[in-house]
Amino acid sequence: MLHNIRMRLLIILLFLLPFLSACVTTTSKEADIQLNSEIKEIEENALSLIQSGDYSEAAREYLNLSQKNEKRFTFYIIKAIDAFTEGKNYDKAYEILIKNTLNNQDVEVHIRTKILNAYIDLESGRPGKTLNLLNEITEDEIPKSFKIAFHEIYAKSNLAHGNYIKAALEQLKLTEYLSSPKIIEDNSRKVWEIFELIPKSELEDLRLVAPDELLSWLELALINQTYKYQPKKLENTIDGWAQRYQNHDAYDSITKELINKSTQFAQRPSKIGLLLPLTGQYKKYAIAVRDGFLAAWYLDRQEKADIEIYNANSSNIIEIYQKALNDGVDYIVGPLEKEATNQLYGNTNASIKILALNRQDLKNDKSGNKNLFQFGLSLEDEAGQVAEIAISDGHKRALVLTPDTLLGDRLADAFVKHWLELGGEVSKHTRFINNTTDFSSPVKELLNIDKSEQRAEDLLNKLKIVGFDKVHNVERRRQDADFIFIAAKPKHARQLIPQLRFHYADNLPIYSTSHIFTGIIDSAKDIDLNDVIFIDMPWILDTKRQLSIVQDALNRNWSQEKSGYRRQYALGIDAYNLIPNINRLNHEEDSFMIGETGDLTIVRDNIIKRNLRKAKFIEGKPVLLN
Repeated sequence: MLHNIRMRLLIILLFLLPFLSACVTTTSKEADIQLNSEIKEIEENALSLIQSGDYSEAAREYLNLSQKNEKRFTFYIIKAIDAFTEGKNYDKAYEILIKNTLNNQDVEVHIRTKILNAYIDLESGRPGKTLNLLNEITEDEIPKSFKIAFHEIYAKSNLAHGNYIKAALEQLKLTEYLSSPKIIEDNSRKVWEIFELIPKSELEDLRLVAPDELLSWLELALINQTYKYQPKKLENTIDGWAQRYQNHDAYDSITKELINKSTQFAQRPSKIGLLLPLTGQYKKYAIAVRDGFLAAWYLDRQEKADIEIYNANSSNIIEIYQKALNDGVDYIVGPLEKEATNQLYGNTNASIKILALNRQDLKNDKSGNKNLFQFGLSLEDEAGQVAEIAISDGHKRALVLTPDTLLGDRLADAFVKHWLELGGEVSKHTRFINNTTDFSSPVKELLNIDKSEQRAEDLLNKLKIVGFDKVHNVERRRQDADFIFIAAKPKHARQLIPQLRFHYADNLPIYSTSHIFTGIIDSAKDIDLNDVIFIDMPWILDTKRQLSIVQDALNRNWSQEKSGYRRQYALGIDAYNLIPNINRLNHEEDSFMIGETGDLTIVRDNIIKRNLRKAKFIEGKPVLLN
């Protein structure tokens, strides 16, 4: 669009030629026929500067020429404005334009100038000024040659303000001024691109207020939003739409593109192999994943694939994978264990898509295969997200408290690494013994209370020498931190946090990952977690999801023992629902899937990242924030 606008701006400026305020002085006949060598040299230099991308310097050369050749003054002013505009030096272009049209009282000149000013304001990041200028112009005032420029600029400025309907309407108005079928088709695509930006909820609201000429476009956008991942349903509904709006500009090229894209993104396998460790130490996790996966399959209203379930672990993963291929499986979900995932990734050049339910060690990835995707409940990712939340909440200096376990060290490393990348500081990191019941010592160490006590003891020893046997000591915690990141399971957190508050840290906000919460509301036990901010998946926190059919069945049929594996159940649900969405997430920029485990996106190395919800314990219960 910008290229077209710029081309038209030259036409606009040419229309200004008779009206520019500078006087053109008649020179000698010889000067009219041939420019002197100095002017030619400057012209050639200006052209060379344009070609090299030095637009500002080229503009200055043209301004120089305007002073040297009065007969071509206007021509060089136009060239200077064009060069400044091309180089995005809009303020300078604006300054020159105003300076050379300020005294002209012609109405058409002022309309033309106002439109050009609006363009410069728009390109300078001032869409509000653009709208103000264009709102002052009525349709009847616009010279015919300026109609296209006016509506293009008006459409773009409204779009910048989120005025989608107005932007689409202005873009659509251009059609009556266009003659070429190709240009008309391109303009229709621009109208459609505006509607693609509008969320489904807004489309439904706008349907009630949209002008008649936009209803057809709005209906098509709603159809696409509703059925974009159901190709057959989309095609049938578009056919009905086309019957209502015959010979519509969007029909054929745009609608065919929508159907093709839907077909491409919604490709479904015919037979899925679910590879899980249904025996051994991960049995309970695997069963929860399996049950969630099958629940999602059962509720799927589209054409369903066959499901083949395999008992796969790190000792037999390669063998089971090959068996699944021999059985005709064309999509694999699993494995669940990290070691099995590493083995599969390191020894397989997958010809079909694999959605692993764990994160491989990247150093083991020797395949480089684009069919391998990694999805799981990564606590390291959660630690990084907590860091992002803390920095957005305005914190700068962190205290870190984690258990002396491999997982604790991984969480601490992940948090600290991301926190430092965000510009934060770590004042202290303390590890607590995982199997202890005494958390006083690590808390004192974290807060420097132990040093406060030591200073008091040293002072008392010195005073005893001169006859004093008592000293009044007030413990003081360190003052170089503004929040605490804690990685702890509920049973530990319920003891640690009261200790932190007892030792004068009650005014320090506390942040944590999801494993501070069992996933089951127990206000009596979790009352000591009050005010702790943490993140967790929508399946656990969102009451709307808890009212769903699947959640209701889960609550009624699962034993208390199984309730501890709700997150794995949600993982199974999302694993199934990711299958028809993988292509879309992988190819559409900024696309995401609203899942039970979080908002899902694909990042580097085909890793599926979860964006979780923010919550706070209030009266012992988790409450969603923002």
